[in-house]
Amino acid sequence: MIKNLILKNFRNFSDSSFLFEKNFNFIIWENGLGKTNILEAISILTGNPISEIDFQNLVKFQEKSLFISWIFEKNIASISYLKEENKKTYLLQTKKTTKKNLIENTSKSIIFSPWSMNIFYLWPKYRRKFLDDILQNNFWNYKKIYKNFENILKQRNKILKAIKEEKAEKKDIIFWNKNFIEESIKIYKYRKNLINFYKKNINNLKKYFLNKEVKIKFEYISKINLENKELNNDNFEKIIYNELEKYLKKNLDLEILLTRTTIWPHLDDFDLKINDYKIIDFASRWEIKSSILGLKFIEIDYLIKNTWKKPIILIDDFLSEIDDKHKDLLLANIKDFQSIITSISELKNEYFLNANKIFVK
Repeated sequence: MIKNLILKNFRNFSDSSFLFEKNFNFIIWENGLGKTNILEAISILTGNPISEIDFQNLVKFQEKSLFISWIFEKNIASISYLKEENKKTYLLQTKKTTKKNLIENTSKSIIFSPWSMNIFYLWPKYRRKFLDDILQNNFWNYKKIYKNFENILKQRNKILKAIKEEKAEKKDIIFWNKNFIEESIKIYKYRKNLINFYKKNINNLKKYFLNKEVKIKFEYISKINLENKELNNDNFEKIIYNELEKYLKKNLDLEILLTRTTIWPHLDDFDLKINDYKIIDFASRWEIKSSILGLKFIEIDYLIKNTWKKPIILIDDFLSEIDDKHKDLLLANIKDFQSIITSISELKNEYFLNANKIFVK
């Protein structure tokens, strides 16, 4: 639980301090004046940044450094940054530490933002991002693995282009195939763990369908068969390796023609099936929003299962995306968590009445 947040030269804050209570905390402020910046600072300290971090752009205009600090439970965690040196320093209990150690010894966070309410209306890359953000928040190594994969993918595509332009030979792809497969397997291991958790808990969404009798299925869409009943911890790597290797050999000429890799998680997707129909084709707008909230609630359970930590819930202008019934649904499900919620106006419900309200002008 976060008790106090201090921001110095962070975004639009010169020297500000915010106190938070155990459960609901509402930051009430007009748009464009920095509500999201408060949540962004907390998200950075918890290792689950709202957006890609460029510390150069986080420093207040014309300042040379920034400082973010919070008191949580009985501990103090801080990050300082010197702009000219492009140097970050992580502190735990005022002592220097690593970013990994700081994040592992502080609270975690889960973010509700407006874009997540539209993932079934958007392109597959946003649904992949939904899954990858969850995995990065749960497992420290996942972000590094994913970044390594992206670099390998980029190099492999360069070789495909070079082969097409007769600047390289087909045999030159062998090295990159091996690296590509090995990194893909690592990602599929994490993805399978998450997919299985969602499949196991997906029936929790039935209660949001207003007493309709529905059959709900979480479906992961991939050219790799993660549903293979022969897959287990002992043979996972071997089976997936063989499947990927076979595909890459079979489709090499096509990939040379296209100059891009046509298999792996960067092309995967997921969907919810309602009575065997895609949710976007079957469900009402109400049911789609309710289902996405349900997916976020399962995400909370997944984080608790993996980290044994009760997360802080960050809600960034999310309530403007949903009606009063969904607001009550969301707030009822997070009432036992510390939550920090931005809003442009006061709410009229039971949860707001006894909440900690931070009015900023």
